[in-house]
Order: sequence, then C-alpha cells, then structure tokens
Amino acid sequence: MLLMRRFEERSAELYERGLIGGFLHRCGSEEAVIAGSASVLAGEDAVLTTFRAVPWVLARGGAPERVMAELLGRVDGVAGGRGGATHVLDVEHGVLGGWGIPGGHAPVAAGVALSGRLAVCAMTAGATAQGVVGETWALAATWGLPVVFVVTRDVGAVDPPAALTELFERGAAAGVAGLRCDGMDVLAVAHVVGDAVARARAGRPMLVEALIRRDVDAVATFGTRLEAEGVLDPDARAEIEAGVTARIDRAVAFAEASREPLASEL
Repeated sequence: MLLMRRFEERSAELYERGLIGGFLHRCGSEEAVIAGSASVLAGEDAVLTTFRAVPWVLARGGAPERVMAELLGRVDGVAGGRGGATHVLDVEHGVLGGWGIPGGHAPVAAGVALSGRLAVCAMTAGATAQGVVGETWALAATWGLPVVFVVTRDVGAVDPPAALTELFERGAAAGVAGLRCDGMDVLAVAHVVGDAVARARAGRPMLVEALIRRDVDAVATFGTRLEAEGVLDPDARAEIEAGVTARIDRAVAFAEASREPLASEL
C-alpha cells in the first residue's frame, strides 16, 4: 500500500513536469481495496480494471522500474511504452489492462473466466448501472464462471440512479451473490474477497462491494494500526518508508535512462 501511494505521488510530480503524457488518474484511497484483493489471488489469476490500473500492477508484483518506464512512454515499460498511465497492463503478472469505458471490461473478464482462469473485474459503482455489466452477470451465473466483480463505492459520493441502492445486492437477480466489506481496511478486504474468490473457483461468480472514503488515508491508518498492535515500531516504519522512497528513486532513474520507442516500433 505504501509503495502504491508513494509511487503515485512521484508520478504526479513527473506529470506536472510534463514527463508523463496523456492522463494520470490516481487511485485515491483505493489502496486497501487493491492490496487486499491482490493478496488472495494466485499467480495465474487475472485482473481487469479501470483506468486506475497502475496500483494493481504494483500489487500483483510488477517491477516499479518497468511501470515507471511505461508511464514515461519508454520501451522498457511493461507495455513497451504504448499504454501509458491510463492503459497500463502487465500480462506477465496477470493484469490484463486498464479500461477507460465504465463497465466495458466486464464481458472481457467473463471471457477470461470462460477459459477456466479466475478473473477479478475491478470497477467503480457507476459501472454497475451499465447494461453490459448486468448482461455479464447473467452470463457469468448461467455458465458458472470463476469471476469476481470487485466494486469500489465512495460512500461520500452520489450513487448512480438505481432502484436498488444496496449495491452488493444488484447482481442477485442475475444469480450473482454479493458481499460487502470495509474498503479502508486491507485485512477486511482480504477476508471478504478471499471468500468470494473461493466461491468463484467453485463455479459461483461473486460481487464484492468495497466501501471507501476518499477523504480518509487508508495507508496512514493501517500504519498507525500496526504500531498500536505492536507489529511495527516507529523505527521500523521509518525504515520501510525510506526503502520505498529509494526504490522509487531507482525506478525513476531506470525510466529516464530508457529510450523512447522508434516510429517503426510504434
């Protein structure tokens, strides 16, 4: 979680300097949802997510150096510099792309699951109002696909229009059972998504609603909790922070040393 946060902060600095082209969408307090979900997945599992895909690549084991090179549009990036921040992907680590259309990646996730590979489809609350998402839920339930839809809902935002306001219940009519978790608590996310993943592997597609507040710092809160429970002391926490900063420094140096793609390569 700390790596995700510091990586995005450094990326924002580079973006402001004009070194990152296109758009840069930060995950904004979704770190616990991403880290908790990724922690219960196996190496062969797939993730399809929104345009906030960079933290997912890091959570799945993608090298910060190659991710940073991707953001700078360099050939050593995880997508050869072609995806950038918005459409970053890391096939080696099972992240099959960041998608810009709300809910547009739901049927693709179902297609991955149709091959027998467990797929996590991460999206925001607004995407659940899209017709293609409901259609995908129906197909996933009919075919018993191993897919988990992880929906992040900002409880401080306005909900999309819907007769059923309990988001985690929206898939029930299509046969997709729902669960809810505290999206600001990485351990709670891991517990609930882990349950959903186990059910999905048994042929029961699942929907998980993760509740977040973008005005709350899930990273700092978890660090403070670890200190309070005696897992970390202040010195160890500072050492981890320094190590993450050093790793990102190396990532930036690696990315800046990588060349831009040739026109023929693009």
